[in-house]
Amino acid sequence: MGRITLLPETLCNQIAAGEVVERPAAVVKELLENSIDAGSRRITVSLLQGGRKEIRVVDDGEGMDADDALLALERHATSKIRTAEDLQTIRSLGFRGEALPSIAAVSRFELVTKTAETVAGTRIEMEGGVLRDVRETGCPPGTSVTVRDLFFNLPARRKFLRSVDTEMAHITDQVLRLALAHPGVHFVMSHGGRETHRFPPVKDLRERVGQVLGTATAASLAPFQLETPSFKASGVLSPPEAHRNSTRSLFVTVNGRPVKDRLLTHAVLSAYDSLIPRGKYPLVVLSLTLPSEEVDVNVHPTKREVRFRRPSEVTQGVKEALSRSLLRLQKKAWSRPLAGGPFPDPTVPAGARSGLHESQEALSAVPALATPQPSPPEPLRPVPPSISPGDGPLHQQHFFDPSESGATETGSTRFSRLKILGQLADAYILLEAPDGLVLIDQHAAHERIVYERLVDLETGRPPSQRLLQPEVVEFLPVEAARLRRHLPQLEAMGFEVEPFGGDAFVIQAIPAALSRVAPAALLRSVVETETEERGLEKPDPAAALSKTAACHGAVRAGQPLTPEEIRKLLQDLDRTRVSATCPHGRPLWWKLTLKEIARLFART
Repeated sequence: MGRITLLPETLCNQIAAGEVVERPAAVVKELLENSIDAGSRRITVSLLQGGRKEIRVVDDGEGMDADDALLALERHATSKIRTAEDLQTIRSLGFRGEALPSIAAVSRFELVTKTAETVAGTRIEMEGGVLRDVRETGCPPGTSVTVRDLFFNLPARRKFLRSVDTEMAHITDQVLRLALAHPGVHFVMSHGGRETHRFPPVKDLRERVGQVLGTATAASLAPFQLETPSFKASGVLSPPEAHRNSTRSLFVTVNGRPVKDRLLTHAVLSAYDSLIPRGKYPLVVLSLTLPSEEVDVNVHPTKREVRFRRPSEVTQGVKEALSRSLLRLQKKAWSRPLAGGPFPDPTVPAGARSGLHESQEALSAVPALATPQPSPPEPLRPVPPSISPGDGPLHQQHFFDPSESGATETGSTRFSRLKILGQLADAYILLEAPDGLVLIDQHAAHERIVYERLVDLETGRPPSQRLLQPEVVEFLPVEAARLRRHLPQLEAMGFEVEPFGGDAFVIQAIPAALSRVAPAALLRSVVETETEERGLEKPDPAAALSKTAACHGAVRAGQPLTPEEIRKLLQDLDRTRVSATCPHGRPLWWKLTLKEIARLFART
């Protein structure tokens, strides 16, 4: 007797359910997609025990007659495609005909449906994929699906379900993403008989964002839009300072389908590159619309991933749309003169706590008067009249030459108009603003200046400074191999580096912005840092290299600066496109307002 046998239909459905039905949230997603495909204008989701006990989705869509309702519970039965060619132009959210039979195979399942043309509706009951009852029933047009005791016949699977709160969090996430993708549909969600969410239909995405994420959050977001002959990208994004801790704050839809696409996520994060700290994420709601033949949605069991016919064009367009909006945000933030209003805080979103958080937190950091403290070094002193040489080959005597011409003047000055008070610990520049004290991290500020000169977005390749005496640098074999692959990126930054035999390279020129830095030490530090810590194997290695070069080429903390050098740094910082963060996304300045200072001294 042979060892290979055909599996029974019920077992096949249970196996298929393993791919489609991961947890209660997957059931909700599939049922909501079916309701949206049916043209529903109102959808209600009711849950018990986080969906483990019961999930009920009721819609007012077109419904089904008795024959279609029975056929819908057969595997690979669907009304959405007919031929193989239809797979190339899928416009619906569902199309495989697997969801309903897979869900019915692992639950106690009830389907009630009716079309507008039929007199009576149809009620179908199944248990573990086995048909139990079919009968006529009275019901309004539309469809109601009830899923009870999910995984009752798969105890091993059921025990892997998480707590009610965890499962509810996953379900809520699915509902919110579909609500954002379809603002014209009325969504209502309840748990244990209590309504938790209600999103009435609205005309545009901005209104739906206010419903889903809150009106205060929606008010802080900026719109973006880009339309090309191939696609349209639109949505809203958060300012860089309002970053989050996970990618759950990225809401991406493609032709009305919520997706978690790696390429689109990278495009979004690339737009925020150098604006937010590493490991932080923006809040972005992105809606992408393109012809159905330009995107393949049949690449993942749960349809959460897609594949584009022209991925580079789409991702570059998305990045461009977001980058333009972020640049407008930056210009808007700095359009007000300092004397006309409060100094904007670059690191705290509107409505958040102040720069020093709450006064109680600040006061708690002050040592008690009764506790003897060692005498600290003098924290604030006048700016020294001269500058001493720094340590190591990367630190030269003069970082800021007042005779140098910086970037093109933007027409609005900020920091350079403030009164210079001095340096704190040779690391922070202290300025007096109309309403408080401004502290600037001198290394982060100079790093931002150098980085923008290296990337030089408007003029292309930044100017180079040829060396009077070319320098030969030896590298380890692994470093040399990586350096060879990235010579084009180094050239785009203004380096002229050529192979010199074996693992040696000769430096003919370096970026003019780094002309006062030792060339050999600079190139070695760039290659070694990128190789060991972050890696050169990145989608945008030129940006990573520029960040590292700017970091190593900028003035260090602990470096005294002359008044002229501080003034030149402030002028150059005023000309940068982004004055709030260093290239790695860390804040480069902070302000302590007079009101906050008064609170510290209990004067208010």
